[in-house]
Amino acid sequence: MEKIKELKINPIIKKDLRVSSRSMKLAWELFGYVAIQAGIFLLVFSALNSYRGYNSSAVEMYQQFVTFFPVLAVTQLIIIALAIPIFTASSISGERERGTLDTLLTTTTSYFSIVFGKMMSAVIRIMIFILASIPLMAISFMVGGISWFVLIEFIFHAFVFAILAGSIGVYCSAKCKKTITSLLLSFGIYFLIGGASFVPLIVAAIAGVSGPYGSMSSLKAAFMVQLINPIISFLAFFTKRLSSEDIIEDIFDTIFLGNTNVWLFLSVIVQLLLALFFLKRAAKRINPLNEKVVRIK
Repeated sequence: MEKIKELKINPIIKKDLRVSSRSMKLAWELFGYVAIQAGIFLLVFSALNSYRGYNSSAVEMYQQFVTFFPVLAVTQLIIIALAIPIFTASSISGERERGTLDTLLTTTTSYFSIVFGKMMSAVIRIMIFILASIPLMAISFMVGGISWFVLIEFIFHAFVFAILAGSIGVYCSAKCKKTITSLLLSFGIYFLIGGASFVPLIVAAIAGVSGPYGSMSSLKAAFMVQLINPIISFLAFFTKRLSSEDIIEDIFDTIFLGNTNVWLFLSVIVQLLLALFFLKRAAKRINPLNEKVVRIK
């Protein structure tokens, strides 16, 4: 028991969660999140009832309950993508604006622990929201025939996505002096990872895979870039787990990574490494010695 008590919790996480839990803001955020999920749930349920009007079979109705999971899951991912930058945009820049950053840097907490704690406090908050919506998604698993392992796997991938999004937000907050600038930069990096990363793949696809070996080599390299893209990862996840189709293998059967399970594993590793990169850069940004070097230059 004494050893358990001696386990240290990141002081930044402890402070931020303590402050947020004492405020009604977290309760209202949780209420709004569950309300959105409940609204989406009722819309899907209404659509299924309309479908049942044309199909008298109750079995078919129950089979359609599997729709709840992807709809609610995608809604959660969109909320994560929007909420995490808002939570982390002021994590460092807000401290700088309030004039408390210098005091924070004089503590014994390392620079990396500071940015890691800021990120994890936001990730923990958003994971509380996801866990709160499990009862709604559970309908798909109770009557829709989906394995509970799929729900656990989704929560894990959502956690990885939240870490990546949080690291981007903390880096932008450390880089920018203003919170609004940090928020805009976060969404800009989002676009580069989730949108602009498709450009090499599109260019390689237009070049054609039936041409010389160089075209196929370019396609492989372009597709490897998609390992950083959470959109591709979740698309492969939902396709594989809900329909048992291997979209990675079906579309890119000539690429050596033509297996969705391998792809998901590698994408998790790559995205966590990318998150570590952003955290390292954020820690370097808040280092006063680096700021002095920049001023001298």
